[in-house]
Amino acid sequence: MNINDVKPPEKFKYFEEQVTIHKHFSFICDNRIFFSNTAFKDLKNHHYSFSIEISSPVNALGLATDFHLIDKIYDEEIGVKLDNCLLNETLPEMNKTAENIAYWLFEEFSARLPENDVLLKVTLYENPKQGVTITKQMTLHKFT
Repeated sequence: MNINDVKPPEKFKYFEEQVTIHKHFSFICDNRIFFSNTAFKDLKNHHYSFSIEISSPVNALGLATDFHLIDKIYDEEIGVKLDNCLLNETLPEMNKTAENIAYWLFEEFSARLPENDVLLKVTLYENPKQGVTITKQMTLHKFT
């Protein structure tokens, strides 16, 4: 059989469950982290990466939320405040620690995902060896 001979299936949707979507992003930024009112560390051209997990229903075509939609949310509404930015200017008033940035990412994605999707987890890596995770269970008081 040739790929040009492939016809649409009679049944698009194979199962009725939700799936977990995994997406990975990275950004480079400048950031000043405070350890007290006088002690701080400057991170210049710092590389962060993060992953998100989203619970999404499968539609009649057998598809969950499109990866491109999640990319669009990041590129147009979230990444513009992170990539090639000074986080101390673009993020809310807070110490720009990995913990706070991860929580902010959780808030931002939760507010923008399609109605039936649920953000389950955000893991932000400061470097390849360490990071922090925020989960839906940790934020139940705020995102229910």
